[in-house]
Amino acid sequence: MGYLSDADKTFFKENGYLVMRGAVEPEAVDAALDRLWEALDEDRDDPESWIRKGYRTVPIGSEAVIAGTTYSNRVFAMAEELVGKDKLNTGGGAGPHINFPDPDREWREPGGHLDGYHTPTNGVPKGVVGAFTLGATVYLDKVEKQGGGFTVWPESHRIWAEYFRHHDLDSLPGGVAPFDLGPSYEFTGEGGDVCFWHHQMSHTAGMNCGHNVRIAVISRYRRKDLDEIKFETPDDMWKYWDGIS
Repeated sequence: MGYLSDADKTFFKENGYLVMRGAVEPEAVDAALDRLWEALDEDRDDPESWIRKGYRTVPIGSEAVIAGTTYSNRVFAMAEELVGKDKLNTGGGAGPHINFPDPDREWREPGGHLDGYHTPTNGVPKGVVGAFTLGATVYLDKVEKQGGGFTVWPESHRIWAEYFRHHDLDSLPGGVAPFDLGPSYEFTGEGGDVCFWHHQMSHTAGMNCGHNVRIAVISRYRRKDLDEIKFETPDDMWKYWDGIS
C-alpha cells in the first residue's frame, strides 16, 4: 500500500503541487536541522543574528544527513508514486535554502519563475535550459504565513504545458512569465512537511517578514531517461507520469 491516495494524485494533477504533512521522520528532521545550524555563521540561540541576512544556499546538500531528507525515505517513495516506480534517479542531494527574516519589511506578493533558465545571478549558463521532473521542498522547522515560505502558482503547470506546445523550450528569458498566472499559494507548515511540485510550476521563495529563519531543503528529481525526452511536448502532459497518467 502506498502513501498517496487517489485524491492526493488527483489534486497534484489538477493543481501541480501537493503538500504532505509529516512526511519526514522527526529524528531525520532534527539531525538535518542540527547540521544546518553547524554550517551557518549565525547563532542558533541569538535571534538578533538572523535579522536582515537575506537569502542563502548552503553547500552541504550532498551530505547523507541532508540528502536523506528527500532520498531513500518516504518522500522519495511518494515521488515514485507520482512519476513511476524505478523511474527516478536515486542519487542526488537536497540543497539547503535559507530565507532569513526581516520583520521591518512590508510583505508583498512575490513574482515566480521556472527553474533552469539563465539569469545573471543563478549560475545557469546562457543558451542552456536545465531540466528535471519533480521538485520536493521539505521544511526543517516551522514556517508561518508571510514567513518566507516556498510559493507556487497553482495550475501554472498546465498553462506552461500549453505554452511550450507553441514555443521553443529556450524562448523564456529568465523563466519569468510574460502574462498573469493568477494568485499564488504560500506553503506553510512544520518541520518534516513536504511540498511536491511539477517541474513546469512557477514558484519562488516568499518574503520573510516574520521573526524566524525559514529553513528548507529542496531536491529536483530527474527521470532516468530525461535527457532523451526533455524536448518532447506530448499532447498528454502526463505521458511520462506512470503514477497518475
